[in-house]
Parts: sequence; C-alpha cells; structure tokens
Amino acid sequence: MLAFSAYRRSPPALKQIRPGMGASRSAVRRLEERCEDVGIRMTDLRRVLLHGVLEVEPHATVVEIWKALSVMTNGHAPSQGSIQRNLNLLVARDILRRDVTPDRLWRYSVAPEPKVLPSVLFIEVGTGRKIPCNAPEVVILLRRVAAEHGLAVQGASITVTPSVGHDIEAR
Repeated sequence: MLAFSAYRRSPPALKQIRPGMGASRSAVRRLEERCEDVGIRMTDLRRVLLHGVLEVEPHATVVEIWKALSVMTNGHAPSQGSIQRNLNLLVARDILRRDVTPDRLWRYSVAPEPKVLPSVLFIEVGTGRKIPCNAPEVVILLRRVAAEHGLAVQGASITVTPSVGHDIEAR
C-alpha cells in the first residue's frame, strides 16, 4: 500500500487568484524586480506568495499567509512547507524580514529597500582607522566589476597603507 496518494497538487498560478483579491500589481512587480536583482528566479509559486505576503502584511505568520492564499486561490494554496521554504529564501536574500515574537512566532513583512549606493571604506592597516569614501566614481567602478562577475555590491572595504614620504594626517 502506498504511503502517499498518487494525487499531486497542481502549482498555484496567478490566474487562480480571485478578482479583487491579491496585492496591487505594481507592488508585486517591485518585489519581483528586487528578487531578480538578487538572483531569485521567479516561479508561479513565488509570484502568488508575494501577492499573499502583501495582502496580509505587515507581520503575518506562515499560517496567516497560507489562509490568505487559500482564500485568494479558491482553495488551491501551496502547502505550508512550500511557503516556508520560499519565505526562508526571501528572508535570506533580504526581500522579506522575519521577526520573532516573545511567544516564538515568526512574523514576516517586506524588508525596506536597500540603500542605493553601497558604502565604501578605506581601512588603514597600521591603525585600523576607517575612512569613508564618498567618490561616486569608485562606486561606479565597483558596480561595473561586480556586474561582470554576476554579483551586486552591497558594501566594500579597501585596506590601505600610508605611502612613503607623505604625512598620514594630511588629507
């Protein structure tokens, strides 16, 4: 006898969302773009999940998101395990934020947009002094080099030593 039924749940699709339910298309599109920027491939399940998170946001639990998706898709919501795995991925890539309440419930909300410019610091070897670099040319160069390797710069630090014959305190 089989332990699992042969029936497989079909994946959720945006067309299953009932009219009037779900988040605004522009808000979902902004989140999709953020996902694509950090390398998350968008699937139907993730798109439907983004609708559900935005529908019950802020600070929703997995069960609340699942219930909202079940109502939105007329009973064709993904399993709670699938939702949890994708929420973990979105939290790891800073798309969503997870807060833990005193009663140990995980609550999810949309993470704030990342800063536009990454911070660049020069760190002096001898003293460990950190000197912020506010030159946009350096940020542009770092972004260009990172993009060639399929990466995104969030922050950078450059270790420097004083040059011979120059006063360290002269700026």
